[in-house]
Amino acid sequence: MDWGIELWDQFDSVDKYLQHGFDFGEKYGKFIKERCQIEQEYAGRLRKLVKSYQPKKKDEDRSMFSTHKAFQSQLSELNDIAGQHEIVAETMVLNILKSCQTFINDQKLEKKKLYQEGKSMQIALDKVEQNVDHTKKKFEKEWKDCERLQANHEKLDADTNVTKADVERAKYAWNAKKDVVEHCKQDYAAALETFNAEQNAHYNTKMPQVFQKYREADEKRIQKLRELMVEYATIDKKVKPIIQKCLDGMEQAGNAIDSKLDAALVVEKLKSGFLIPSDKEFEDYSAPQRLKPHNEEVTESLRNSMNFGRGQKKAFGWIFGPKKKIPGWPAHPATPVKLYSTDTSVFFTASLCHVHVCRIPKTASLPVIPTTRLVANVLNIYVPEAADYSHLPPEQRKKKLQRHMDDLNKEITKQEDERKAIMKMHGVYTSNPALGDPSSLEGERKIVDGKIDKLRTDLQQYENWYKEAFGSLQSSPARNSAHYSTAVKSEPLATAPQSQNKLMQRDQSFDNDFDEEPESIGTCTALYDFDATSEGALSMKCGQVFSLLEVDNGDGWTRVMYNDSDGYVPSSYIEIKYNT
Repeated sequence: MDWGIELWDQFDSVDKYLQHGFDFGEKYGKFIKERCQIEQEYAGRLRKLVKSYQPKKKDEDRSMFSTHKAFQSQLSELNDIAGQHEIVAETMVLNILKSCQTFINDQKLEKKKLYQEGKSMQIALDKVEQNVDHTKKKFEKEWKDCERLQANHEKLDADTNVTKADVERAKYAWNAKKDVVEHCKQDYAAALETFNAEQNAHYNTKMPQVFQKYREADEKRIQKLRELMVEYATIDKKVKPIIQKCLDGMEQAGNAIDSKLDAALVVEKLKSGFLIPSDKEFEDYSAPQRLKPHNEEVTESLRNSMNFGRGQKKAFGWIFGPKKKIPGWPAHPATPVKLYSTDTSVFFTASLCHVHVCRIPKTASLPVIPTTRLVANVLNIYVPEAADYSHLPPEQRKKKLQRHMDDLNKEITKQEDERKAIMKMHGVYTSNPALGDPSSLEGERKIVDGKIDKLRTDLQQYENWYKEAFGSLQSSPARNSAHYSTAVKSEPLATAPQSQNKLMQRDQSFDNDFDEEPESIGTCTALYDFDATSEGALSMKCGQVFSLLEVDNGDGWTRVMYNDSDGYVPSSYIEIKYNT
């Protein structure tokens, strides 16, 4: 249907309709903008959620379990899903929002021109019509004046008392007016003819062209909205298969959970390599002068004071995430119980909160502890970490040493590859000096050679420790335990350089075995930012307020708590306020 014919008298209504159409286009663009904002916010919150549940460094030992691996896989897939939502938002902004805004703005300008064109035509036609009305009114006025003059002439001509001269003057005026009326009539006829021609051209030629442009603009608007709406669905449709793959990956990760495998990993992780204790011998207390051996008193006292029962969480603390403690920090002392071992010149003092290690003369007469396993358990938990992993049970020590050697071998291979690359570049520079100076690579080569030498020295050291541990493990079980105790006691302070001095001066606390809530003795405010890099330390930001748990004992560290996490921060980085 032709808008110029059907809607010839609805120019303003057609213009208003098109304006409503453009308003709808702007409304759709606003909808796309808000949808993109929602997608961006949703993706951002998903990424934040994934980041908050990423495994911490302290949780590395747990990542071997199938449940943890499945969860990490799900987090990875969820992060990919977040990326797809970001792609949806970005694509909609580029392909829909910007295109819609540009199109609507251009069409608004086009509509404005069409409206001005139509209005100018209407104004021109109105002027022609006004001219017709003017000539018509003038013709009407002159004709009435002519009729009045004619009546006056006829009246004078019929009156016998009027002179002939008066009659002639009246007749002359009437004839003159008739000439004026004739001119007005011609002007009116010409104006009317012009108006009819203009009106015919206006409604049959000019305005239909304007209406056609209006219709074309409206059709373009409708077609553009159609394309944008189809594109909207297409963008969503494109990411659905990828999201479905992510969901399939989550499902596969869940199906990969293996309870038997996790149970085997628990054994592998916790197995000490010690033998189950043998049967106890019958002690006849009715025999004359039968005294309870000192070592039994020690064993019972140690077992009672340390309460190594089934209900303790220590054995699985590494799974559930026990509280952190920096080795060497003090705890409240309890009554010590002394343990002696005759196979080395080492004497141990165990209490509810400490284990002390010190040297004693070999000539001293010391009672023998019948079970090495108890000592090993104590050392396994409370002896500071040694470089050769001698603080661990034999089975765990061997695994740690093997893992460390594998890491060293990988690093050596990496450095050797780097050295080969340097030598290859050296050869290229030698053959073509224009590319570079061969001597400039000498410094890099020496650095890499130094790294390789150091790594090989470390590898040799760990191989020696491994051979020592492996030899002990391959022999009788009793020898395994004896060798383990000897290895631990012979190098009790082979610790990391950062904590070595502290461990010589302080007793090791095992407050991790208990769930008592530490009591706050005040508050402290962080003066500077601090990033924790060692086990047991607590990161802080300037201005954070912490609960004060323990004061500085002269080593430069203070124990604090923030939310549910406690740890140690530099004393010089905080301002303390004690409770009154």
